[in-house]
Amino acid sequence: MDYTDRIFGTFSIDEPVIEELILSKPLQRLKEVNQYGASFYRFPHLSTTRFEHSVGVYYVLRRLGASVTEQIVGLLHDAPHTAFSHVTDTVFGDASQTFHEKFHEKIIFESEIPRIMKKHGLSVWDLLNKKKFRLAERDIPDLCADRIDYFFRDCVTDKQLDLLDARKMMDDMTVVKGEIAFQTQALAEQYTIIYREANEKLWASPLQHALYYLLSSAMKLSLEEGVLTFEELFTTDQEVHAKMRASGNPQILKYLHDMEHVEVKEDTKDYDYHIVPKVRIVDPWVVQLDGSLKRVSEVNAVIQKDNEAYAEKLKRGYFVKVLS
Repeated sequence: MDYTDRIFGTFSIDEPVIEELILSKPLQRLKEVNQYGASFYRFPHLSTTRFEHSVGVYYVLRRLGASVTEQIVGLLHDAPHTAFSHVTDTVFGDASQTFHEKFHEKIIFESEIPRIMKKHGLSVWDLLNKKKFRLAERDIPDLCADRIDYFFRDCVTDKQLDLLDARKMMDDMTVVKGEIAFQTQALAEQYTIIYREANEKLWASPLQHALYYLLSSAMKLSLEEGVLTFEELFTTDQEVHAKMRASGNPQILKYLHDMEHVEVKEDTKDYDYHIVPKVRIVDPWVVQLDGSLKRVSEVNAVIQKDNEAYAEKLKRGYFVKVLS
């Protein structure tokens, strides 16, 4: 099958097991789950879905030479995401943003995925030990396929990164001794700087947190009032949003209205709440002339200084005043 992606263009998917998994119900549901949670209702251009991201992670892994099994791990890594993605982490107080991962096995095993895997001579059990698959997902500050794809996808969509620059970065990446690394220092520096800026402007901005707070409050109250069941969280954004809209509950409707119109500012003296965002700072490896690897912060003192300063800023958090 041919697949057209907004970041990587059109490419062929020739591996039968990959094609069947893409067409499976758990993956197809992700077409109706927005990558950005609450943000889409305020900024409609942020239209990327978890499905697009999942196929993108698969493609990055394929480009990096990962095994078919690891490509499948990447493809399925977001299968358990609830409606509105990471907003549910806020509903249930999961600061690590890993609420969805608790349901990974359940979603996988209660679907057609084990049958598809077995049909192609693969075991679904091989997918469960994620620590084996270090190209697919790794902790900050390393690069991994998940982090690479959402950086490209989010930053291009939000016009913080040019599409051609994203493709140039992808072409420059390689794997050395199991580590994803840039071959060109300037591209590693560009990636690091724009990633930091994207975290400040998009992923961890005060407005983003306000939007998440309002939507998660609507969802939490909907669960408490019986408007939503826990199982319905694993449907789609549109289904959950429609049920909350139809509830007639004044407070739920106010949360949803405010989500679409709220404005905020930072004020350390007169603030409504204090938020401490997740620290997202990358420090990619760069291949040296002798073939060794060094972090970009080791070869660029300015980046090291700026990363450290930004990390301290995030640890202090934001003091946010709601204006409307």
